[in-house]
Amino acid sequence: MQAVLLEIHSIFRWLILLLLLLSVIQSFTGWRKSKELRSGDARLWLFTMVSAHITLLIGLYLLFFGRYGVLSAGLPEGVHLMKDKFYRFFWVEHPVGMVLATALITIARGVVKKQIRDPLKYKRAFWLFLLALVIILAVIPWPGLTVVGRPF
Repeated sequence: MQAVLLEIHSIFRWLILLLLLLSVIQSFTGWRKSKELRSGDARLWLFTMVSAHITLLIGLYLLFFGRYGVLSAGLPEGVHLMKDKFYRFFWVEHPVGMVLATALITIARGVVKKQIRDPLKYKRAFWLFLLALVIILAVIPWPGLTVVGRPF
């Protein structure tokens, strides 16, 4: 089951990156062209948020109960969390970055409900989605990274 969840988690990263990139483009376009908020944009932002939340929940399960989980495996004897690149990345950097990015995506989605002008909604959503995208790109275990890299 762990391997299946890890595979789903890895596949969802591509879905989130795609949805987030589309959200950034749509919000930038809406902001720059002073558009009225369309239901299609709000729906895209909702799908982006839901995908991020599903991936986060799977990731948190893997963090605690996965093969190298905090509760299932623990730290090997003699390993110091912040000195070991593997455990620091998968127990600290990756989870904290993804929780932060998911929070930013959720806040960006919440902009739809605010009683402000639509171009301002697009502007706020753009910056929040862009920041979330940068954080996610920074903490994904890309292939080629030493010790923590994962295959595509």
